[in-house]
Amino acid sequence: MLRRKPTAITITSEDLIAFEEERLRQQQSKENNNQNRDSSSAGNFYSSSAAFDPNDELKPLPGDKARIVRTRDERIGLGR
Repeated sequence: MLRRKPTAITITSEDLIAFEEERLRQQQSKENNNQNRDSSSAGNFYSSSAAFDPNDELKPLPGDKARIVRTRDERIGLGR
């Protein structure tokens, strides 16, 4: 295996300033979104606990889970 020297990254004060500005911009955007959602959902039927979960697509449906377990048991020989 060939070895090489690690890449040196230099961070300037301008980089730090840009990073801090971006972080503040993101925080302000998040606060504005939270305020808008709170004010618009005040009369809404759904609560904020029913927010969209991006990992929801990856979770199997309840019926799929039972089918997967059943086929696994059959393969092992427990279904006899």
